[in-house]
Amino acid sequence: MTRPGKDALPVSAREHGELLGFLARKSGNPALAEDIAQEALLRMVEFTRRERVRNPRALLYRIALNLLVNHQRREQRLVSGLIDDPADERPTQERTTVDHDRVAQLRKALATLPPLRREVLIRRRLEGQSYREIGTALNLSSSAIEKHVVRALASLRAYQEKNMIEGDT
Repeated sequence: MTRPGKDALPVSAREHGELLGFLARKSGNPALAEDIAQEALLRMVEFTRRERVRNPRALLYRIALNLLVNHQRREQRLVSGLIDDPADERPTQERTTVDHDRVAQLRKALATLPPLRREVLIRRRLEGQSYREIGTALNLSSSAIEKHVVRALASLRAYQEKNMIEGDT
């Protein structure tokens, strides 16, 4: 693994495939594995910009495993909450207001992205398309799609921090 440059991903295609395989085995869900790998790469890139890392591979796997565990904990809380408290499922007025505000903030943040990057992110994260599907539709390689997703997420995170927007991170 190399220290990421401006346009380089911090892992090779082979290493990325190994990480995906590891996460898919741990989670039993290849789509979830892709999402967690993306987030892990993003967090690793952000971390290596601030700190020197002696073992990037170990760091990447630790970040990915932590993200997977956190995801599984959230899912477990959600499931147990549905089982334990099937009370009124309607959102409160306050929750509805907060949700509308967050959607408006997301739209503003998305508007700051270059059009192609925005489209790739929307197709991947909101429409759930695979890298291959997006690449075919936009005539780009899966690697290019992956880079657009990573960069879009980094841009959104920077926008979130700059504008002090609270999120689920």
